[in-house]
Amino acid sequence: MKTLALTIALAASQPVFAQPPSTTAPPPAESLVKVSAEVRDTAKNGIATVRVSIQYESQQLQRDVQQRPTTNSSAKNLFGWKDGYLFVRDDCLIAEEVKRPWRCVVDQVYALVDTKDGKRLAHLGDVHTGEDCIDEPKIGCSLYQGVFTDIYDRLENHATVSRADAPAPLIEMRVRSGELVVDLDETWDRNQERFTAGQRCLSAPAGERAAICVEGISPRRAYLFNSVLASYTKREEQLDKVRSYARSALCDRDNSSEEVCSEVLRVSALMLASIRPGEKARPRSLAAAPVASASK
Repeated sequence: MKTLALTIALAASQPVFAQPPSTTAPPPAESLVKVSAEVRDTAKNGIATVRVSIQYESQQLQRDVQQRPTTNSSAKNLFGWKDGYLFVRDDCLIAEEVKRPWRCVVDQVYALVDTKDGKRLAHLGDVHTGEDCIDEPKIGCSLYQGVFTDIYDRLENHATVSRADAPAPLIEMRVRSGELVVDLDETWDRNQERFTAGQRCLSAPAGERAAICVEGISPRRAYLFNSVLASYTKREEQLDKVRSYARSALCDRDNSSEEVCSEVLRVSALMLASIRPGEKARPRSLAAAPVASASK
């Protein structure tokens, strides 16, 4: 099997100063870490199983990922560095849209993190690749100014809501103590355009909803998204306001009996009860598993 390696050696010497040197920046992570990619298997359509090995001093991490060639790239090129983080493409390879997970294409993210015993090579987790990077050989679209953007996918296969209506808020994460941690304030701000559009839809008089509830937003979808976002980011005041629209958004006033409406409201409450503020997306190894509803 052919091994493809990316290795950048440390600088051989340090600059010489006539005066005592000032503090200099540490060498970038990509100059300290050796990355190699071994193609384990390649199908006729170019899809490859790749074993990526990452080494820093005596530490080594390995992971098998699936990659497909892009228009301007072969599978071997789908890893690289951005802002001190190593991104390794990992594709679920499901083409059928109705079965394709929201986070089908992710990047496995690695970094050197500081500990009391020195630097440690760490796998931070997987993050949604970002639409701009899926079809082009680009790296790190999920990272911008130190913040990683991902998709909250708890409700993707949830028993209480259809996949088509399931809310998928974007979540914003920062690296803290060697881990990706959700920033609830950043997450709230990131989703404000969608939240505000949903609030306009929910508050619109019945006769004006067709003109106000646009771009795929219905009262039902607006309620589900906004209630999930407010619950996830612990915005109690906003959540109470959204929930005041529950009956008008979820119950068909012309065709639903009180019994049917009560059941719909009960199920939506179960959905909200399953939301865990600050929870990250499911890791790639668990992403295909269905999520049960909360206990009845």
